[in-house]
Amino acid sequence: MTGLEGSSKARVPAGPSAHDRLRSAARAAALRSALRKRAEGVPSYTIPEAAALCSVSPEHLYRLVRSGMFPALRLARGGEKGRYVIPARAVEQLLNEATDANACVDVATSATMLPLDHGDAAGGAA
Repeated sequence: MTGLEGSSKARVPAGPSAHDRLRSAARAAALRSALRKRAEGVPSYTIPEAAALCSVSPEHLYRLVRSGMFPALRLARGGEKGRYVIPARAVEQLLNEATDANACVDVATSATMLPLDHGDAAGGAA
């Protein structure tokens, strides 16, 4: 018997783990970086930055990019793993589309068909 059987004490939920705190700090740093880039008109975001702007996890955005459901540039040489860069206009246009429609926009039907116009993007992200 461990002594816990029959105990009427309620368990007190533990605070966030070190992993959760680190993940939260990384997300906050990515969002600060994305907002700085947005203000400076930098034309691209990293996956974590774009994910923070879209309020999704970087892992989810990686899955969307790899499945061809979200526009990205894959920067790699030969068989190297490389990295992805997200065009700022793609993020801005997707967010604007949802705002303009005042509705939920399905990335599967929108982002892959996003016509990245070659003019200035709204919000200074280009």
